[in-house]
Amino acid sequence: MGGAGFAVSHQSILKMLKTSITLSLLVPTVVWAQCQTYVVPGTQGGFTQRSFTNFSSGTPSQNALEFLDAHGFYASAYPIDATPISREFTQDNVNFGTGALNLKVNAYSGSGPVIGAEIGTLEQFLYGSVRTVQRSSSVPGVVEGNFFYSEASYNFQAPMIDYAFTESNTQEIDFEILTSTIFTSTQACVPPGIWASNQPSTRATILFPFDPRTAFHEYRIDWFPGVTIFYLDGTQVARFTTDVPNVSGPWLWNVWSSGDVCWSAGPPTADSITQIRSIDIYKGYTQTVSGTVCQI
Repeated sequence: MGGAGFAVSHQSILKMLKTSITLSLLVPTVVWAQCQTYVVPGTQGGFTQRSFTNFSSGTPSQNALEFLDAHGFYASAYPIDATPISREFTQDNVNFGTGALNLKVNAYSGSGPVIGAEIGTLEQFLYGSVRTVQRSSSVPGVVEGNFFYSEASYNFQAPMIDYAFTESNTQEIDFEILTSTIFTSTQACVPPGIWASNQPSTRATILFPFDPRTAFHEYRIDWFPGVTIFYLDGTQVARFTTDVPNVSGPWLWNVWSSGDVCWSAGPPTADSITQIRSIDIYKGYTQTVSGTVCQI
């Protein structure tokens, strides 16, 4: 009798523990779903929408383009004239690896353009908080961009297929990593570190507190009326109040090289892979904070 009583009690405890663990895992999701306004402490207003895309369950056999389209992204396909070497984005260089989305720059063959990759949001938005978890390539000679670019810079023709590109630096927010100058530089025109900027003339170079090539890290940009704020793994590293964009547009992530000694360096002599594990976007800016408020 005592043994049976203990068995029942033990099973009950296990059941309660399992229930407690399950609830503890569900609570953040439930609370998150109840948020009407997402706010960043110390800023005005907030966001009413959240879009979280997790690439960590991806496998090499999965169709990356279909996945991106289903989650509100496109993969680019267009050429860009550049000096000294032109470059081109192809959808063939956007694929799943194991647990991440891979953006590839091909080893340069010695002729023709350098072939890279780019993805972007199908939806355009004005103001947001964009948080990208990424691991950088260990191959020198590549630019890794994570940025907002104004609609005026693009001639949208057909989603997922053709995007005519025109150079314009008037409405842009950037986080850019140059894989040749992560910690050191041999060129005075390119100091080491990660570049944070509002184009055309507001910028800073921040020394890395970690090696971006050895692990995944979060690169976050908060964009509000009159201010952009940049973070590495949740720590603020730059804040700008000049050249802040005030028009809607897409957010883009790309990898490329043009062989420019005062920027990308390279081109790469081996295939370069930049991995993105997740992209978290808060948008739908509102000046009025209402309903259930969640700090982000």
